Amino acid sequence: MRLGVTSVRVLAIGTALVGSLLANSAEAQQTPKGSGVYEQFVRKLRIDHAAPKTICYKSEQNAFTQIAPPEAFLRARQNPNLRKAATATFLVTYNGFTPEAQKAFQYAVDIWSTLISSPVPIRIQANWVSQSRGVLGSAGPAEIRAGFELDSGGAQKAYGLYPIALAEKIARRELNSPTVPDIKADFNQNNNWYYGIDQRTPAGQSDLVTVVLHEIGHGLGFIGYFGSEGTSGTYLTSPYSSVFDHFIETNQGQRLVAETTTFPDNSIQLFRQLTGDNLFLNGPILRKKTGTRAKLYAPSVFDRGSSLYHLDETNYARSDINSLMTPKIANAEAIHSPGPLVLSFLEDIEWKTTSLLHKKLASTEDDKDAVFRVTVVSDTLLTPGSVRLLYRKSAPTATDTAFTAITPTLVAGSTSTYTYTMPANVAKGDIWYYFRVQDASGRTFTNPGKLPNNVQDLHNVRFGPDNVPPTIAYSPTKNFIFNPAVADSLPVNAGISDDRSVAYVNTNIDSVYIDYQVNGVNQPKLPLVLGAFTVDGTPYDSIYSNRIVFPANSLKAGDKITYRIVARDASRAKNQTVSPKTGFYELTVVAPKAPVDRYVNTFQDASAAADFAGYRFGIATPSGFADPAVHSEHPYQNGSDFKAQSNYEYVLLAPVRIKTNPDSAVMRFDEIVLVEPSDAGSEFGKSGFYDYVVVEGSSDNGRTWKPFLTGYNSNNQYDWYAAYNNNLVKGATAQETNSATVGTPALYKRHEFSLVSNGNFKANDQVLIRFRLFADQLAHGWGWAIDNLQIQVPAPPVLANEPISAGTFSVYPNPISSGSVQLEAELIKPVSEVGLSITGATGQMLRQLRLKVSGRKLSEQVDMSQLPTGIYFLKLQTGESVLTQKVIIAR
Repeated sequence: MRLGVTSVRVLAIGTALVGSLLANSAEAQQTPKGSGVYEQFVRKLRIDHAAPKTICYKSEQNAFTQIAPPEAFLRARQNPNLRKAATATFLVTYNGFTPEAQKAFQYAVDIWSTLISSPVPIRIQANWVSQSRGVLGSAGPAEIRAGFELDSGGAQKAYGLYPIALAEKIARRELNSPTVPDIKADFNQNNNWYYGIDQRTPAGQSDLVTVVLHEIGHGLGFIGYFGSEGTSGTYLTSPYSSVFDHFIETNQGQRLVAETTTFPDNSIQLFRQLTGDNLFLNGPILRKKTGTRAKLYAPSVFDRGSSLYHLDETNYARSDINSLMTPKIANAEAIHSPGPLVLSFLEDIEWKTTSLLHKKLASTEDDKDAVFRVTVVSDTLLTPGSVRLLYRKSAPTATDTAFTAITPTLVAGSTSTYTYTMPANVAKGDIWYYFRVQDASGRTFTNPGKLPNNVQDLHNVRFGPDNVPPTIAYSPTKNFIFNPAVADSLPVNAGISDDRSVAYVNTNIDSVYIDYQVNGVNQPKLPLVLGAFTVDGTPYDSIYSNRIVFPANSLKAGDKITYRIVARDASRAKNQTVSPKTGFYELTVVAPKAPVDRYVNTFQDASAAADFAGYRFGIATPSGFADPAVHSEHPYQNGSDFKAQSNYEYVLLAPVRIKTNPDSAVMRFDEIVLVEPSDAGSEFGKSGFYDYVVVEGSSDNGRTWKPFLTGYNSNNQYDWYAAYNNNLVKGATAQETNSATVGTPALYKRHEFSLVSNGNFKANDQVLIRFRLFADQLAHGWGWAIDNLQIQVPAPPVLANEPISAGTFSVYPNPISSGSVQLEAELIKPVSEVGLSITGATGQMLRQLRLKVSGRKLSEQVDMSQLPTGIYFLKLQTGESVLTQKVIIAR
């Protein structure tokens, strides 16, 4: 899956559930790049723990500068009876603070309380703790909310992530528990602090008021979710970005969250922007009030604590009115105002906004009038008569975007609530709609908000009979039982959704159960129960679960358990669906064979299939192949469980007794891997490493499996990578691109590896061996083929005559201190081009290039400026020959 989510908690569900969400918004027609992740398995995103806190670092230099608090605060302090332009109530819980530190903190809070407004108290948890030397403090939102969760308040960025304090301001109500904080902030008790409020900070001391103002600014929304992994830039919460991130643009005015084709997730292109010292904040209010953009701090080395979510230290140096939100605060530097850039930008991210409070209409089978209601609450003056309901009876398309505009009626006795009643004969069927209003300055506000590409998001409601069955997201987690003498079970966890579910809550499911048989004999139906479900710390909602239990010795080898999942919705028609659509899933009890010390199979004999148990694998001779071999399905299927993932396997039934001599504990085979490549720089098990194949072992009869080596994909060989990308075709969704390349025998590569080198297995272990193909939901290719399998078989003898070298290959300078390396090669045979791959010291593929060759000579300069210091391997591949050079980057 293409998530890349770090330090967040996601409530997610299966493929079908998201179909319901997309049926309820314009996302079905206009989705941001990358949102295919959530098209497949996310209906609702709620993050209980925000991204890593942003850090304020200390500069040991003495600045001797003073910037006074804003005039609004000074006037309010001089005359408490004056009417304040903005008011917010901050409630602070102090942990470990001294009275003098609390006084300084409260002074900073009082400044902020006159600069922003919210009807909901903003709760801060302030911790006086030990932090690293050079760190003054760190802070961030305690929780965040996705824009589409704020439909009741009309957040203007439907795909934006809002800090909880801002989300509550927009919704005009409490969203989290009043017992939990909205902002968490830590301050370094080991620092030499100045606690005064007079801006007369002495040399060698840090002004606490300044640092508190700075950290509260992050908690209010000066924070986001761009990050880096190696030399790849990432969206940590893709496809969602913070509301702050929506306003980041390049020097040429390209918005990063909208230009995902130019700056894709997990790409070096995005990394170059994040580390290019050339990014800006730009919003209509910021531009209108200050006449300029705000330059961001984007140094060449990305620091998750300070990069991007501070203003540039050089542009807004000491004594600059806008210097509060730079990454470092110097000694003797008192900055008691956020400055006009920050205050204007806070208005852009909706600290000054108009909330269209609307509860989305619920779908119904009843034939009745539809009553649309909206309450408009604004921080500014509205244009009289500008409240509109815009609707249409079908989803918009690229060529049909017309809406019918209705002016709703102000409810009698109200100054802000409007209604419109749509007759039942008009309402029948689908309605796509949104509300719109303008303020006196010309700003337009909508409910729901807009997508990153500025396309209007929509609500969708259905009136009339429900004839659409639920959908089921499921893929088997277990296909075989290897030891029936031990108690075992089949867990079933299915994502179930219905097109009439309301407000991201799966309310329209009547019943879900497992219909199963043992050796063809029907068993009592087993209900699946809706409940909380967590995988690797990530909670998923709308998951129906149970397990079929098999007591010890209740089954025997050859027994088969066949089952299907049946789901029925709560409509009057009781619409029903089953998974799989035809037939049944199958769980087979297999008998492991006697342990062996070695295993050899060329798969020429048809009886070879009896040595294995497989799911979506088998021994076959596809068109174009002369000999049989182990093949996955061609093409393999996309992931389909509630996480949008699937696993396909082929298991050798004879456990292999691992030899004592590690030189003998080796497996080798020929293979073709046309499986979706990972992103450059991504690692197995992390974001950006999508589909893969892996060889695993089990020493406990298949209950748990451990890898012999890390998973890999088409990136592992240049020929595979080139073949996979040679014939890319559009898939079932706009976000899916598949490979239509068909494997050929010429793509076979020899693979050899140790069974014990990674420490998962040791000498004399008896290990079942399986070949597993993992698939996520977005892209697929031809698959995997395996032939000439040899396990713990001595290598063939080395012939006396040496192989002919493919040529000579040199690189310079080496080590590299600048950004480029010169490649020089002379090949034995003339070719038109060669493949170049750059890998890290651990074998991680970082980059692949195709280089032109002039006859037999290659002379090429390659840019390596974005790679950090370390050891790298440059491999030139021509046909079956590979030339390798080790390169050291030392800066």
